[in-house]
Amino acid sequence: MTAATVIAAIGGSVMLAGIAFLLVVAIQAGLFPPIARVLAAAVLALVLVGLGLWLQSRHEATPERPINPGALALVGTGLAAAMLDVIACTTLYQWIPVPAAYMFVGGLALAGMALAQRWSSGLLACLVSAGTMVLAPFISTGVELPVFLVILAIATAVLGVDLGVAVRVVWSVFPAPVLAGYLSQTHLHDRGEQIALIVAALVFAAVGVGVAWTDSVRRRPAPENAALVVVSSAVPLILISGLSLLRPGWPVGLVLAAAYLTVAVLAGRRAQEPGPVLLSAVSGVVGSVLLFAAWVELGGQEMTSLALTLSATGYVVAAGLWGRRWMDCVAGIGAAIALTVYLFVNQPFLALDEGAAVRELSYWDVVAAFAVTVLAIAATWWASRRVPRLAARVVMAGAVVALLAFSVMVVAAGVVIGDLAGASRNGFLVAHLVVTVLWISCAAWLILTPSPRLSDARRMGFVLGSLALAKLLFLDLATLPGLFRVLSFIAVGAVMLAVAVRYRGGADGSGTDVMGTDERGTDVMSTDGMGTVERGRGVTGTDMRGTDGTRGPYYRSDTEPSGSGSPR
Repeated sequence: MTAATVIAAIGGSVMLAGIAFLLVVAIQAGLFPPIARVLAAAVLALVLVGLGLWLQSRHEATPERPINPGALALVGTGLAAAMLDVIACTTLYQWIPVPAAYMFVGGLALAGMALAQRWSSGLLACLVSAGTMVLAPFISTGVELPVFLVILAIATAVLGVDLGVAVRVVWSVFPAPVLAGYLSQTHLHDRGEQIALIVAALVFAAVGVGVAWTDSVRRRPAPENAALVVVSSAVPLILISGLSLLRPGWPVGLVLAAAYLTVAVLAGRRAQEPGPVLLSAVSGVVGSVLLFAAWVELGGQEMTSLALTLSATGYVVAAGLWGRRWMDCVAGIGAAIALTVYLFVNQPFLALDEGAAVRELSYWDVVAAFAVTVLAIAATWWASRRVPRLAARVVMAGAVVALLAFSVMVVAAGVVIGDLAGASRNGFLVAHLVVTVLWISCAAWLILTPSPRLSDARRMGFVLGSLALAKLLFLDLATLPGLFRVLSFIAVGAVMLAVAVRYRGGADGSGTDVMGTDERGTDVMSTDGMGTVERGRGVTGTDMRGTDGTRGPYYRSDTEPSGSGSPR
């Protein structure tokens, strides 16, 4: 934008303000009847537009100055004056009904957009589109306003597709908050008006996706950041699943989310091009937001929590298999949201208190805890693939979280089964006994049979054993009565003694095997308790003879007392 263009824009704005003041003064003084004022304003608008066209026709276009700034300012001012004239006929004199006024203003905007396309002027397109959207609320604030803005946005998107990024920002950003505001107050509108708002939101979003797909996938080269129009055009859709007219609205939310995720997958197949990559990321994030928003309308906190957990698990698995940065972000945020909602809705800490567990836990808690266990396992696998340097620590943390969630599932299942048998308290006590034995058994397995794929398995076993011992001393001792307490202590003690005996045997070296040579020079190999293979040699050396019966490569003649060097 040159200095001349700025001066022309300011001059046009000042002239437009002068025209408005002239109309006000004429009305206050009663100088002209209403019909004369309207006709005078119309003639003035025609004169301004005509002067602008005449100036441009006499302008010699150059690469630096393809359009005369004065012509640009005159045309924009003339169109604005004509729109103000139509608004005055509608709001002041009630000569033109609201639908007809929108038609007149829309026609003026289309004429300005056609002229902008002919002149290849993105500035004129922005002035016409933005000015029309700003003036439209003066005509009416009913449902016609967002519908008109959507129609104007679609026309701008079609006619100004080649006029730059600013045009995309204007048509995609301005209508979104207006449409979202009307959708948030649908209770103030009748059924027909609600349907009109829903259709407008769907069409607006579809146009956004279509334009983004055309610009990002079909155009060569793809316009920079063209896919971002998907975000603004999808904002009103977040409110659709919560509308009373569509209840239950979660199926609609699922369909919308599936549509955006499908676009993300299709665009993601062109990973070598920046345009489709951005479109894939943007569509995937929008679809994910719509998916999580749809689960809020399920109608129950427990179902919402479970749905969020299952969705997060799916994203985590997809992130581990697909390897897209946006997928990693959505998977991480989704897992955090699912875990937070689970903690607040299902309250797994109730499993620590007998009275609260017997009173509150149900089969929903069993299913939810199992889903969180699966999520923890999937998140551990995904994180270990993303940060292989910290794989051991990630696996340790993930295993602890998964085991805690599984333990909550065991306690909830014990309460549910006990309730079916008429003894909820006994089910709770048996479940805690099982959890304690499970923890100490897992710890023993990790200590005694370390996995070669996990270098810190033994350390994990000690951590888990410490947690099991702490549970025994601080929870079971205070919670489990009589026989349950006895069984818990005996089981933990027996497992720990078995671990001590086995672990001590490995430490003493009785289970250590060394590879060397026996008296006949034969190699011997075995492994120690850690599964480490050691290779060594006997005290007399190895392979005293070569393949032909002569001295081997490790034969030392200085060991011969006779000094002859012949083997003895």
